[in-house]
Amino acid sequence: MLRTWVRSTPYHAGTGLNLAARAGLPRAYATKPPKGDDETPPTSFGPPEPSSYMSSVSEAATEANTKPLPFLSQPLGITKRPTSEKPSWTERHAEWFDRDVRLEKRRLIIKDATRGYFHDFHEIRSHGGKTWRSPQTMIRADKARYFPDIQGTCLADKSKKHTADMLFGHVSIVAIVTSRVSEEHTRSFYEAALERFRSHPHFQLVQINLQENTLKAYLLSLFLSSLRAQVPTDLQSTYLLSQQNMDMVREPMGLHNKHVGYTYLVGPDGKIRWAGSAFAEADEARTLVACTGVLLDRMPGGRKAS
Repeated sequence: MLRTWVRSTPYHAGTGLNLAARAGLPRAYATKPPKGDDETPPTSFGPPEPSSYMSSVSEAATEANTKPLPFLSQPLGITKRPTSEKPSWTERHAEWFDRDVRLEKRRLIIKDATRGYFHDFHEIRSHGGKTWRSPQTMIRADKARYFPDIQGTCLADKSKKHTADMLFGHVSIVAIVTSRVSEEHTRSFYEAALERFRSHPHFQLVQINLQENTLKAYLLSLFLSSLRAQVPTDLQSTYLLSQQNMDMVREPMGLHNKHVGYTYLVGPDGKIRWAGSAFAEADEARTLVACTGVLLDRMPGGRKAS
């Protein structure tokens, strides 16, 4: 039975090589045959997902695409002000023995283990991966939460930078991207605002190229010169390449899909005052320009855009 299934494992297109053999998978993976003969083999190595699961996720995404998207219903971010300083031994010790932290980590592990490999990919079929619409007004200052600290390598000089140090004292549009498509997502939001406020002394665009996969992050680091050629020189000092694990803040930040780009408007106090996901609707892009202008008006010297 075991030998029969291994021989019937789908072949990688164009290679004629057995996926299980190529990946060096343990034979335990072959104890149960996949459901369905027409399942497309995964592009990365691992046990194939049951076709029934993939079909149910795809059908759910298709059905969700027919329903209107809800507006963002709660402030995004973390409640504690971030810092770039490393936690002390006392703080680390307190976290190790914090029951709530342990339970949250356990919940995230279980959620990730029970989530299908192609879940995020199938979710793109629903509204292009957009799970919520941007608010029509800014989040109130007393309700807003902080943007978490994300460490990364600066594209301009390869120095290590933290958003906890970069965001305070500026009105910032922060774009989190993971792929070329997500870059287009965020650009659809910030393009008009960047064109209008680019020369303002208190405005900055912070782009975070987030690659939590170690191999992808390494490959990206090999092509920094090519990346610099694509990013304008005046934006390279605020362009970060990060490998930081975001599991603990993924839900508070509304990062529901790893293939989608997310855009945040962060005030000079480091708090998220507005946010957007996936491709921007026309009203969302206009709202971002208006909200950015309001925050800049409140800065010392008022608005000085070109």
